[in-house]
Amino acid sequence: MERREVSFRIQRYNPQVDRAPFYDNFRIAVEKGITILRALNYIKEHLEPRLTFRAFCQAGICGSCAIRINGVSRLACTTQVWDVLTGGGDDPILIEPLDNLEVIRDLVVDIDPIMEKLKRNQSWVKPAIPEEELGRKEHIVSDEQFETINAASDCILCGSCYSECSMMQVNRDYISPPVLLKAFRMNNDTRDTLGCQRLREVTTDNGLWDCAHCYKCMEHCTKKIPIMDGIHHLREEAFARGMTHTEGARHAQAFFDDIRDIGRLKEVTLPLRTKGVLGSLGMVPLAIKMGLKGRKPPLLVKRIPDIERVRDIYDRLEADRGGEVVGAIHELPLRSAPRSGGCL
Repeated sequence: MERREVSFRIQRYNPQVDRAPFYDNFRIAVEKGITILRALNYIKEHLEPRLTFRAFCQAGICGSCAIRINGVSRLACTTQVWDVLTGGGDDPILIEPLDNLEVIRDLVVDIDPIMEKLKRNQSWVKPAIPEEELGRKEHIVSDEQFETINAASDCILCGSCYSECSMMQVNRDYISPPVLLKAFRMNNDTRDTLGCQRLREVTTDNGLWDCAHCYKCMEHCTKKIPIMDGIHHLREEAFARGMTHTEGARHAQAFFDDIRDIGRLKEVTLPLRTKGVLGSLGMVPLAIKMGLKGRKPPLLVKRIPDIERVRDIYDRLEADRGGEVVGAIHELPLRSAPRSGGCL
């Protein structure tokens, strides 16, 4: 069995004692095939008993051991030490707590913000069966119906996507990727009756339309769930249900219309179409600053030469999706269950 000395640089922080986070360095002998969690357990048992981290199932199921390893959010129990060695194996492996969440101690973070957002956005199924009838008979979901939410159901709420989300870094009130994924999963569960109410919740301020499309949530999901596909489908559903009154919806519609009509974005009129007259007035100071720095959008925007090809793509997508293309203009692995009609 291959064996070598490996260095670990672990962030430490106890808010009750320390003024700021600091790093401890440990060097231990590790066999090939050992996980990061096994290494942390060894350090805690033999070198530093005060080292604090979470771990339960040790099988990639509970998600509690999610941490940042070399700057990327991963599960400690499924990440092999050998897979994250850098610099020919001589560089220390950097171990830090998840980002965008308050540190309780060392590698343990406060996950209450995620739980509160899940509660606020009703991330559960409310069945049509009366409460007094629950448990008396099965409410069966067919294999075909479950396939729609199969991938989204793999979410273990480890918090990795929350940690990697670029929008969470600038706005802690943002709804977050795991909550949007749960909204997609619940809205496409054939037993659920909260679809309209839940969709109204997730499309409010700091919600669905604030996603920056950085795709980091999808890139770093520990279960390889296509999270962004679910977000795109929620946007499609919002348009299908007539929820187009928000700034985010108007912003998306403006992009859709411009690319379809001329192949380019009409930046000059975008704020007016998104925020309206009064809302656009608040952007005047920013526009002046941008103008002074030479960043001026063109007043006249010409059509691209092959605009007919773009329109043909739109027409085909609208035909394939029944006329609902604004939320996402490409085919996605996750597919929404059929929805019709608006929400009262």
